[in-house]
Amino acid sequence: MKYILFITLILSIVSCTQHNGYSLSGEVPEAWEGKPVFLMLNDINQPYAIDSTKISNGKFLLEGKFDIPRYCSVLIYLDPNNRSDRGKLVNFSLFLDSTAVKAVCDNSGKTPVFNISGSNTQDAFQNYMDQIQPLQADRKKTFTAYTQAYYDGKDLAKAIDLAKQTTAKAQKIQKAQIQYIKDHPESVISLHVAQELCKGNSSLSLKEIEQLFTTLSPRLQESEMGKSLRETIQRKQVFIGQPFLDKELTAPDGSSKKISDFVEPGHVTLIEFWASWCGPCRYEIPHLRHVYEAYGKDGLNMISVSIDNKDKDWKAALKEEKMNWTQLCDMKGWQGEVVSKYKVMGVPFSLLLDGEGKVIAREVRGSELDVILIDRLGDKFKE
Repeated sequence: MKYILFITLILSIVSCTQHNGYSLSGEVPEAWEGKPVFLMLNDINQPYAIDSTKISNGKFLLEGKFDIPRYCSVLIYLDPNNRSDRGKLVNFSLFLDSTAVKAVCDNSGKTPVFNISGSNTQDAFQNYMDQIQPLQADRKKTFTAYTQAYYDGKDLAKAIDLAKQTTAKAQKIQKAQIQYIKDHPESVISLHVAQELCKGNSSLSLKEIEQLFTTLSPRLQESEMGKSLRETIQRKQVFIGQPFLDKELTAPDGSSKKISDFVEPGHVTLIEFWASWCGPCRYEIPHLRHVYEAYGKDGLNMISVSIDNKDKDWKAALKEEKMNWTQLCDMKGWQGEVVSKYKVMGVPFSLLLDGEGKVIAREVRGSELDVILIDRLGDKFKE
């Protein structure tokens, strides 16, 4: 069940003074009488509830103190005895600061709509989103056209061109976000944007990420949000521009092999993480065969790393898919070192290495992969 948050813009300047307290008052349907309301901190690695109350006479009030504005979520459980049912959860997110904020629920439609007013920081965040969302919508439109050309139309030439456009538009968004941080080093919104840019699939190098962090004011760096971001950076192990992480795995003949055994200097190397039970992984394999046929003898190494934990399932899939490139397996599923070491949140997942074994891209597949190979090794698809 999706809930839409509409923001009423009242103020436009973010206060940089000391924040002595927040006040969030809500007006909701009287039918929600007695339902629990929780305020969650959402701007750290381990979100937690910092306040709670119950609805009384169609209203609720949450009050407390922050050192700086914080990005929070309000959770209202319509069935307190079954909090795992997402259909019985009403939630919305916002920035809270030292101003009095009001959230009024309109429940006349199919889903509750909250109108928020009074948060200086939320208003500034909406101004930022008004700049970024058109760029995101444009990229999404191009990406949708790409997926239609690649998956539905099987038009690889068109898909490659659209993949190039999608990448260029993603880079435009990233450039705008980085510029926003540079222009607003004191704003907590910049810290929020930096968190987004440093997530697991970040296309930034370690140096670029560290530069983003140091761009932020000392006050933001030392805040709970800032410390959480620093922890995220320190925990990351796979960065663009950094050498790949080696690992000893099992080959189909039962022997132990290292990934480095198959990374040849001067060659581009694709490491593809997959599993026999993963439908999307199996769907991508025909294109990987197509890529290997074009580049396998001329500058491209391919290494498929399975996270299967059943040898027979892995071997059966290898026989069915006829993948004539290097195959390795961790044999420990989601509990394996491959998952934790490479921060694999889902499969398929891929890393692309340059001739020195440094990561040049991650999470590339389909024509997105083709674009990079054409740029690095020439257009072998036409030869």
